[in-house]
Amino acid sequence: MSSKVIVVTGANRGIGLALVEQFSNRGDIVIATVRSKAKAGGTPLTTLPNVTLVELDADDLSTIDPAVEEIEKIAPDGIDEVWNNLAVYNHGQNSSSVRNVVPDDIQMVLQVNVIAPAYFSSKLLALLEKRTTKKIVFVSSVVASFEFTKSFGEVLSQMGAPFVYGASKSALNMTALYFHQQLNPSGFTIVPIHPGIVLTGMNPRGAISTEESATKMVDVVDSVSSKEDFVLRSYDGSIIGW
Repeated sequence: MSSKVIVVTGANRGIGLALVEQFSNRGDIVIATVRSKAKAGGTPLTTLPNVTLVELDADDLSTIDPAVEEIEKIAPDGIDEVWNNLAVYNHGQNSSSVRNVVPDDIQMVLQVNVIAPAYFSSKLLALLEKRTTKKIVFVSSVVASFEFTKSFGEVLSQMGAPFVYGASKSALNMTALYFHQQLNPSGFTIVPIHPGIVLTGMNPRGAISTEESATKMVDVVDSVSSKEDFVLRSYDGSIIGW
């Protein structure tokens, strides 16, 4: 398999770091976004081959245009895939309760989880169109599913899962659908995917490792083409009902 040029957001830790390691180990050229290059110093990111760091802070949307400009300089001949992995689970201490809705907290979660990936992906379309792969991945979540959330509502409540996270991932799925509808006729493959219940700093109750999640997600995304139905996929290859 010839090497690809792949952009991964939120690469400094967790699933993002595992994805970068996966792509780097198989020989791909990886452009990994981090909030701060200085803080990424000394992390595994700086020792991986074929990895270039670009600063992007989804808390500050003004950092997206400079990040895109830097990516254009790094990969003037185009990129193959964009993995929108960057996300925030919670913002503030009480955003799980509908009795204590804090607009600023909700706005920030939606900005990071929906607005930033939508805008970033849109700005990278010209680079994606320079190559044939043209894949955009939106790392979503099973909690965006009505069916799952209704079935496991009590468990999620006990966990104190913030409603805004599920709401943001639902919005991300709909964003992915519109990207698919408008770009698929031009050969784009848009893949919203659930990474599994992953053990990360954001989720200490995770059931699988970041390495397993990344490896299986990459296998699933590699297998999907622009000719297949648009669905919410899971890291294990199954289909999740919305």
